[in-house]
Amino acid sequence: MMIRLSLLVIFSGLFSGLSQAEQLRFERNAGHYAYLWNDQQHQQQQLQFELLNYPHKLTKFIQYRPKHAQQYVLAQLKTSVNKIDPKRAQVNFSSDNGQLNYQLKGNDQALLKQLAASLNEEINQHYQDYLTQQYFVEKKTADGQVGIMPDHNRFAHESAQYLFSWLSNSLHALGDKQSDTREVTNYLLGFVQSIPYNPLRSRDNLRGAGYLTPIQVIRNNLGDCDSKTTLIASALKTVFPRLDVVIIYVPNHALLAISVAPRADDETVEINGRKYVLAEPTGPALYKLGEVAKTSAQYIRAGFYTYQRMNWTAPEFKTEK
Repeated sequence: MMIRLSLLVIFSGLFSGLSQAEQLRFERNAGHYAYLWNDQQHQQQQLQFELLNYPHKLTKFIQYRPKHAQQYVLAQLKTSVNKIDPKRAQVNFSSDNGQLNYQLKGNDQALLKQLAASLNEEINQHYQDYLTQQYFVEKKTADGQVGIMPDHNRFAHESAQYLFSWLSNSLHALGDKQSDTREVTNYLLGFVQSIPYNPLRSRDNLRGAGYLTPIQVIRNNLGDCDSKTTLIASALKTVFPRLDVVIIYVPNHALLAISVAPRADDETVEINGRKYVLAEPTGPALYKLGEVAKTSAQYIRAGFYTYQRMNWTAPEFKTEK
């Protein structure tokens, strides 16, 4: 019997010839942060805030490796396997190219069939437990394959309450525009786009499959496409709890879509009969809400994308005085 552990989904950035984001200053002193950057109108913006008291689990993300998943599953199976009477049946496990295999031997075919069904169910359950513990999720990609990616929805949800200082000071910087969803989105986009882009690849060239959490993007002052997109998805859902926020996945890239009224020149995507306006948080290109990279637009117009809605209830947020 062969149990396949899903493939790894890798994200990378999409760039264009637009004006490039420029972060002029970044300072971090313990949990206090200070920024200076140029926005989409080439005007200097500055911001200070605090990032404190977040749990360690939101500062650490380990890339998915099939071998680690297999080791976890096998460790959890020990109790069940030890209960099998070796005089009636024997089970042997092996691993090959991301696949966990097992072989049952015995003379009682009815028993072997029963054991196979039980093992399959238990393996799948332990595998799902591993994914949950490690903040992974299985998701179908645009080409129909099932892949493993970070649980962006969960990271956005669990990080939200620790972003209050950033969001509160951002709204104060906008003054009387802070209730305008489009103005707030463009301000946050400019801030996130100015954070230096990094594909997050390790020496084994696998780190690009993940990912820095929203907390890490701010702490480390860098991020790739899905890292930055998750950060701003968390921010917008927190500031505007009734806003429908969706992460859009096209091949090797992630971007955002939100449920604001589209303008005539906005790039949009239709989901379940409803139009959403697209946004590109990655940078360094300075895209406003409704503007996206040419490649992103081509994939979306062709219907070659999947999506994840931010389906959580936002924590109660009030701007600080």
